[in-house]
Amino acid sequence: MANNPNAAGKRSQEESLRTRNRILDEAEYLFARMGFGGVSLREIATASGVRHRTIQHHYGSKEDLYQTVLCRWDHRVQELLLAAIGEESSLENAFQVVVDQLFDFMLEKRDWVALTARAAIGAGQPGGPPGRMRMKQDSWIQFMDDTLRDHKFGRTDLDLGLLMITVEGILNSHILAQRHYEDLYGKDLSDPALRACTKKHVKKVLSALVFPNK
Repeated sequence: MANNPNAAGKRSQEESLRTRNRILDEAEYLFARMGFGGVSLREIATASGVRHRTIQHHYGSKEDLYQTVLCRWDHRVQELLLAAIGEESSLENAFQVVVDQLFDFMLEKRDWVALTARAAIGAGQPGGPPGRMRMKQDSWIQFMDDTLRDHKFGRTDLDLGLLMITVEGILNSHILAQRHYEDLYGKDLSDPALRACTKKHVKKVLSALVFPNK
C-alpha cells in the first residue's frame, strides 16, 4: 500500500505542536520560579528534551520566548470570560460568574499566574521599564474593561478597569498562597472541599465590596 503523504504531514504537524507546547510548559515553569535572568535557553531546552536551536527555530530569542509565555493564555482567558458573561443582563450576576471562572482558570495555570505577577511589578524581566514586554499586547484587564462596558450593565459609579485589577489582585493572593494554606489547613487548593470553600468566600467578600447594599 502506498504511503499517505497527508497522514505523514499530519503526524509531523502534531509532533511539532507537542514540541512547542512542551517548550512553553517548561519555560512557563522555569520563568515563574527563576525569572527571566535566572534561567537560560539551554536550561529550558534540557528541561524540554530538545536542542537549544530547536527553541530558537520555534520562538527565536529568549526575549521572544518569554513574551510568548507571558501572553500564552491571554486569548483563552478572553474566550472564557466572554462565555462566562454570555447573555447576563446584571452586572452582579456577570461579576459572580467571572470570579468563579477566573478562580478555576488561575488555579489551573498557577505557574502562569506567578509569572504574570512577577511581570506586573517588573521582577525578573528583561531590562527596561517594569511591564514593558507585557504592554506589547492588551492585558485581559483592558479587555474586560471594554467588554463589560459593551454589555451596558447600567452601573456608572464603577471604574471597571480598577474593578478587574482588584479582582485579579485578590485572586492572585489566594492562588499563590499555597504555603499559607498548607500551614493553616494541612492542604492546598487542590483539595476539592477547600477549593469550594475558598471560592465561596472570595466571591462573598468581593461581592460585599462591589455591591455593599445587596
